[in-house]
Amino acid sequence: MTEVVTEAKPATPPEWLNSAFMETVLRKSEGDKGLQVVSIESTPVGKPGEYLASQLFRLTVQCQGTAKQDGGKSTKKLVVKIQPDKGVLADTMDSSLFKTELKMYGEFLPKLERVLAENERSLPLPKCVHVSAVPQPIIILEDLAPAGWKGHDLIESFEEAKPITTAIARFHAASFYLSKNKTDFESFQTDLFEKKHPVLEWMFGNNLKAFNEALRTWHGCERFVEPFERAFADYCDRLHNIYSCKTTGRLYNVLNHGDFHAKNLLHQFNDESGGIVESRFLDFQACCWSTPAIDLYYLLNNIVHYKVKAAHKDDLIAFYHAEFTATLKAIGFLGYIPTMLDLQIELLRNGFLGKWRRTVQLYQCRSANSDISLADILHYTCFLQFRFIDFSKIPPEKLATGQVGNLGLENEEYQTLMKSLIPGYVYKGLLE
Repeated sequence: MTEVVTEAKPATPPEWLNSAFMETVLRKSEGDKGLQVVSIESTPVGKPGEYLASQLFRLTVQCQGTAKQDGGKSTKKLVVKIQPDKGVLADTMDSSLFKTELKMYGEFLPKLERVLAENERSLPLPKCVHVSAVPQPIIILEDLAPAGWKGHDLIESFEEAKPITTAIARFHAASFYLSKNKTDFESFQTDLFEKKHPVLEWMFGNNLKAFNEALRTWHGCERFVEPFERAFADYCDRLHNIYSCKTTGRLYNVLNHGDFHAKNLLHQFNDESGGIVESRFLDFQACCWSTPAIDLYYLLNNIVHYKVKAAHKDDLIAFYHAEFTATLKAIGFLGYIPTMLDLQIELLRNGFLGKWRRTVQLYQCRSANSDISLADILHYTCFLQFRFIDFSKIPPEKLATGQVGNLGLENEEYQTLMKSLIPGYVYKGLLE
């Protein structure tokens, strides 16, 4: 029986996030010691339960400054990210995620932006207004929404995928350049897989178990339970080797964003055609110094639509590598630039994220052959089901502890998709 859930309550900002606090922050960021906050309004960002590692709020701050222009009056549109400090969410989520983002905004992103901007290879990011670990870990950014930046679902054409692919390539290239010029990125490592952190059991273990239990009930799929159980028995060890920067045989590392999906992307759209013309990525909590295969498999599996991957996977990889190479040359890098062969070897060696074997046709892509990887299997079994869940009806503490039930697995559309893919996984050897 499906569990009946109640509406999750919207988060409320902490008491210290008030006019006095914002006045101190804005006086420093605006360089105006006489600035006064007249009023402040706060609303939560997203649906309840959508964001687990952070609490997000959108602020509208009315100010009175000492500047003569417009009588010193101004309105600041800001987004605030706060690390939960108590309750189930704080106990369950790994605190290193927020520490990573504090480090990115406080030190490393300015370096990446600067080296790119100086050489006309810009990587526009939201202006960081404030970063601090006290009174609670907090990041305050400019709100990009008033400037027309919007979220979007899966990108549905190769042309529209070019802006985000360009951004990824420049991000990788700048980090590669800086790593050869006395900037150490090795602190951006995760030990979640090595230590088998409880959050992994929620993200992978529980979901894989639930998926296998669902397989037992899907007519004609019972025989596939054993191959899936066998394939994922050692998922932590295999993922640890991918995310480690010192894995034997690694040709080169870059700084990966590490968590690409629709909610971490914003886009500008053409007024006439409605197509994407510029893209930015947000949320740097999962950044890791490792193989570029991590972000590229996210690009192929979480950013573009299945039909785009089926028709343009090689085009996207080639476009990425061309921009990666051009960016390194533009910023004056004189060392060895990883070749397309180096990149392809990295993609191949990280077999748990992608074995690049020929397999079945993708859902909604009639007659289009494509390469399906174990990354697809992970995404489809662990994450895709959540696209069929209404998170506004699930309390975030239940989501954080994996008490969601099989709401996505029970969805008829999800079952139809998986039943079309599973035989190919098994018969093509992808679960070996």
